[in-house]
Amino acid sequence: MNHKDTKINGDFQEVWDAAAGYTYAEAAQNEEQWNALQAKLSSRNLKITHRPLYTRKWFVAAATVALVAGFTAIIYSNLAGGHVQPLVATTGPGEVKTITLPDGSEVTLNSNSRLSYDAEFNNHHRHIALQGQARFEVKKNEILPFSVQSTHVSVTVLGTGFTVADYPSETPSVEVAHGRVQVDAEGQRTTLTKNMMAQLQNGKLHHGMADATCRWIDGKLVFHNAPLSEIATVLKNRFGKGLLWESATDKNRVFTGSFEAGTPPQQILQTLNTAMGLTMKLQ
Repeated sequence: MNHKDTKINGDFQEVWDAAAGYTYAEAAQNEEQWNALQAKLSSRNLKITHRPLYTRKWFVAAATVALVAGFTAIIYSNLAGGHVQPLVATTGPGEVKTITLPDGSEVTLNSNSRLSYDAEFNNHHRHIALQGQARFEVKKNEILPFSVQSTHVSVTVLGTGFTVADYPSETPSVEVAHGRVQVDAEGQRTTLTKNMMAQLQNGKLHHGMADATCRWIDGKLVFHNAPLSEIATVLKNRFGKGLLWESATDKNRVFTGSFEAGTPPQQILQTLNTAMGLTMKLQ
């Protein structure tokens, strides 16, 4: 064996011996296995092609770097990939909450509603997911538009005050208190300004002045010539209880009036019965 082969053989053994420093079942037989390998190489007259060999310290350092890089990649993947748990606020029947968002915007969340946003809110976007009804007072930011996505409509603003209502069995609507709002629904788009409203009815996005039959203004429930059938749906969505009338024709009777924020459903029922001469119940 010449000097070059001796050098290669020595390097190879260094790596082989380095492996013996780790704990595994065959480590105790390392010397025996090395001798067996050498015998096989000699008997077959095999030639070892030289490759750069590295020391055990290099392997340990490389493994450490790879481990740290792996954990970093996993953490970044979870953050960038949207695996961060969203921040959620909910309200129960008859409950109303006021929430201050990370950008300073304020949300009044109506009863039986759910609002959520992720940890990147106000860093890379200002996106809110909504189920139910909420009133928004948005801090202006021309770089990061504020958007609300409900089940049926999408609203985009820079800074304004508006209300989104999207409960089950109710007509989805957006009402603007001040500023300018862009509303998208079913591939249609409209722009609203102060005291305007958009409603999605039968797949069509309608807009005009805010004169709808059932509205929620500053926490108040406001009805204008609203059929009892619609009032029943409003009460069911917000309090978990609707109206039960004695005659089927009663559901078509209309009511005009308003109820202050926090008015309990039993008091609303009593007012409706007194005003309309009925004996309805909550169910």
